[in-house]
This record gives sequence, structure tokens and C-alpha cells, in this order.
Amino acid sequence: MKVYLRITLLVFGKASPYLIRGLYHAISGNKEKRIKEFLEGTKIWAEDVKKITKTNVIVFNQFTVPEKGHMIFLNHVNEMDFPYDCYVIRKPFLANQVIKKAWFAYWWMTAMGSQVFDNSKAMSIAVSVKNLIEGLKTTSYIVYPEGKNTYSEEIQPLKKGMVKIAFDQKIPVFVAIKSGVTTYQEYQKGNVVGYLGLGIHHPSDFSSWESFQDHLYQLMHSKKLELDGMLEAERNKLRST
Repeated sequence: MKVYLRITLLVFGKASPYLIRGLYHAISGNKEKRIKEFLEGTKIWAEDVKKITKTNVIVFNQFTVPEKGHMIFLNHVNEMDFPYDCYVIRKPFLANQVIKKAWFAYWWMTAMGSQVFDNSKAMSIAVSVKNLIEGLKTTSYIVYPEGKNTYSEEIQPLKKGMVKIAFDQKIPVFVAIKSGVTTYQEYQKGNVVGYLGLGIHHPSDFSSWESFQDHLYQLMHSKKLELDGMLEAERNKLRST
């Protein structure tokens, strides 16, 4: 809660230049520049989160996130994902409808180019898919394929929804994983969050969405175990200094 209360102070403090420029571009109708300013503003917030949680963020392989045309599949742990994902990935999100309950977070996320995927009925799904395809012409979106906060470091089975959409629409998927998000609750100092990029995966290489789903899950699950080990080694180094 402390972390999320800081966003209000930051919006009217260190992040205010991005807010002001973002609002200016919104009023003038420059969507691309508006999104850029709000995305940069989220980095300021993320840097503050790193500071108050005494967290080191390590990207173990310096991956390049595709600028546009891709879904970015990333494991989902808890509410702390957002600042770290903004810091490392810095792309808009494809969020579910729950985000609408947090009005400020919803406003900021939409300002930074995120979309809310409405799966409440067939018509709304069709509209959401259409909006997604249109948005992919100019950006890539972070997607949490597990479909919920897992509150766990273990990769959970991937939901059908986003995997099937990627398969049906032939949307390439860039996969990344993170580890260590839950440890800030255990360690007051020396927290370490690690990211690992797993490359681009094309649905056209698979015969069915189920086989694509299985491939992505097995990849994320096995590489997450490797990342956990790498992260623990880094954590031990910090403890010994």
C-alpha cells in the first residue's frame, strides 16, 4: 500500500513534467507523444519503488522488446509487478476489466496506451480484438497469460484466452519471465528482482492453439526455475557484502 500511495506524490512531484507534457499532447491530439510521456513517467515511479523497497533489478540477458506488432507474455505475481514491468519492459498493458476499479491506475494506464480487454460477452470480445489489432500497428502490449495474480513464484497454467487470440490472429509473442517479486515481503534489504528474455515465438509454427499454449507454458516454467537459481546466487552475493 505504501508503494501505491507514493504515486500521488510523484505525479505532483518528480513525475509532474511528464504528466504536464502528456496532458498537453493529449489535448493537442498527438497520441504517440502522449503515450511516450506517460510511459517515461511510469519509469520515474518505478525508480522510486526500487528505492523504497531497497530492490536491485537485474536483466540477465539484455533483450530488446519488439517496438510493435507483438504480445509480450510475462508471468504475473502480484500488484508489485506493475512498477518493475514498467521499469524493464516499458510498454503499455493489455489489462482485464478489474483495473477499472482503481480509477487513477486505470486513467494512467490508458494514458500510457494500455487497453482494457472486455471479455464479458461475444460482441465486446470482438471489439476488444479489433482494438488490439489496431493498437499493434504502433506498439506491443504486455500480457499476463496466467490471467490473474498468482501470488507465487511458480508459473501457473496459461489461460486459453490470450494464447488463442495470438494463435488465431497470428500475433507473434515475445516471452519474458521475472523472479523475486515476492521476496520484498521477506527481505528488508538486498531485495533482487531478475528478468530473462526468452525470444519471439510464432504461432504459425504450431498446429493448434493448444500446442502453442503447451510450448509457451513449458518454456516459461523451465526457464523460470533457471532464473530462480541465478537470482538466488545474486542474492547470496549481496548478503555476503
